[in-house]
Amino acid sequence: MIRGSCLCGAVRFEIDVVRSLTHCHCANCRKLTGAAFATYAHVDADKFRFVAGEDEAMRYESAPGSFRYRCKTCGCLTPGKASYLETVSIPAGLLDDDPQLKPRLHVFTSSRAPWWTIQDDLPQYEKWVPGYAPRS
Repeated sequence: MIRGSCLCGAVRFEIDVVRSLTHCHCANCRKLTGAAFATYAHVDADKFRFVAGEDEAMRYESAPGSFRYRCKTCGCLTPGKASYLETVSIPAGLLDDDPQLKPRLHVFTSSRAPWWTIQDDLPQYEKWVPGYAPRS
C-alpha cells in the first residue's frame, strides 16, 4: 500500500498500486505548482481511497471543464478525477511512500517553460497522449 497526504495532513489517502507517473508541462500545471512541470501519479479509481479529509478538498474550475481540488487548510493540490478518465490523478509530491515506478513520459511539451530543457529520454507529447484527450 502507498500512503499520501497534503502538507497539513488533513487530506490523507491510500493507493493499492500506481498505474503510471507522468510529467505535465502545460501552463495550468506549471502555474498551479509554481514549478517547471507537475508530476502526477495515475491510479485506477478502484485502487484509490481517501482515509481522511475528502470533504476538506475544495473543488474549483482551473480551466473550462477542468476541475482541480485543493486542501482548504494548507492549499495543496489534492487527488482528483477527471470525468473523462477512469483514473484518479494525484500530485506525486503528496506520496509519502515509494510508488515503485519512475515517470514514463512528458505531456504538453509545446507549453514547456522556455527556461527548462527536458534532458531525459522519456517519450514527449506536444499535447495529449493519444487516447487520453477529453471527449467532446
